[in-house]
Amino acid sequence: MDGLMKYINRTTRCSNFFRAQQLADSGISGVQCVYLLRVGHNPGISQDQLAGQLYKDKSVVARHLATLQQAGYIRREPAPNDRRVQQLYLTDKATELLPRIFEVFSKWEEILTRGFTEQEREQALNLLTRIYMNAEAEIQRETSVQP
Repeated sequence: MDGLMKYINRTTRCSNFFRAQQLADSGISGVQCVYLLRVGHNPGISQDQLAGQLYKDKSVVARHLATLQQAGYIRREPAPNDRRVQQLYLTDKATELLPRIFEVFSKWEEILTRGFTEQEREQALNLLTRIYMNAEAEIQRETSVQP
């Protein structure tokens, strides 16, 4: 089937592969870049909140976070109001890596839109944003309906 999802999924896999290659010396995967960016943007976020924001299974998030913690990229601290909740923070090592991650994301976006006019880039962004908004609205609708 040559539908939209085929190309979205393939592009996502290529994106993860590209990021992993570009950051191979750091020891993080292409997927883990997103974790670092999200924790950096939301210091003190909990593991459950992160899973919800990334639309990922909690056990998958836990494994990625354990790997990032072991590699020295994140640290966990108990929440002051609930010691059972672990808040996530970037380490200095991760903070130093962030500019490189942004550079890799920027380079990949340039590659993806190679040969596009500025108008085509804007149109692609607008269409992909609408696709995402539809997807997110459906997921939120589905999760609010469940008992």
